[in-house]
Amino acid sequence: MFSIVVSLAMFAVCVTNTNAQWQRELCDTVMRFMPGTGQTNGQGPVFFPKNILSGPSRIATEFVPDTDPREICSIGLGGSIVLGYRGAFIVDGPGADIVVIENTFRYSAQRIYAEPAMVEVSRDGVMWKAFPFDSATLIGCAGVTPLGDSFDLSSVGVDSIRWIRITDVTSIVINNPKHVYYDPTLTGFDLDVVVGLHVTPTAFALALTDVFPTSSVRIDAPQASTIYVYDSRGAVVLTAVIAAGVRMLDLAPLPSGGYFVVLDDGSSRSTLKVLR
Repeated sequence: MFSIVVSLAMFAVCVTNTNAQWQRELCDTVMRFMPGTGQTNGQGPVFFPKNILSGPSRIATEFVPDTDPREICSIGLGGSIVLGYRGAFIVDGPGADIVVIENTFRYSAQRIYAEPAMVEVSRDGVMWKAFPFDSATLIGCAGVTPLGDSFDLSSVGVDSIRWIRITDVTSIVINNPKHVYYDPTLTGFDLDVVVGLHVTPTAFALALTDVFPTSSVRIDAPQASTIYVYDSRGAVVLTAVIAAGVRMLDLAPLPSGGYFVVLDDGSSRSTLKVLR
């Protein structure tokens, strides 16, 4: 079992040996919506944005799409939408970090009705990192896999994000009759929901009132591990790979504030909340 304790007059704090600092949460706010052309299903104020913030469709399956405007919003050909979190960040955890669900479905054993979109991520809504995709296979796009497409922040070199931008690229398919996903009835990306798989609060300091201030943390790792230190905005401010053993982690060089110190051996994590 991992052990992380604060070294300050032998003062110890409670440590969780779970992934409790991460939660699976739906995006809770829309920053910007720029509809494209064509279908406008679910765009009206009666349904939008609740239809894309209230959870995945309850009736959609691999072979049956949901077109109910209470459940999906059509972005339209070439349209774009930016959504994310008011008070949280998605952080890079093990495996996929984001799932984007469109009403993609199979209409035969070999054919998928795919209306693809490019996915980009950002911490501030200004600077963006795009997930690369292949226009021939649509690998890397959302709107290609029934019941959702997954995205890993580490694949674009990002440790945490707040905003996801989804931009319809269905023209790649509909303008090419020889495309493997070609279908003349395609009308553009229809968003169901976006789920963050590793979501953590932005203001850690608000939850740190019960933790004694310190600038030195004792780490007891029974095997080779990685240390991550997250600041109050959810950004990784320190990373270190350590061998098994006991050592002190000096936080003195960091600015005063609230931090999460996380010890990860690849299969489990221990987390300590610290006021520096």
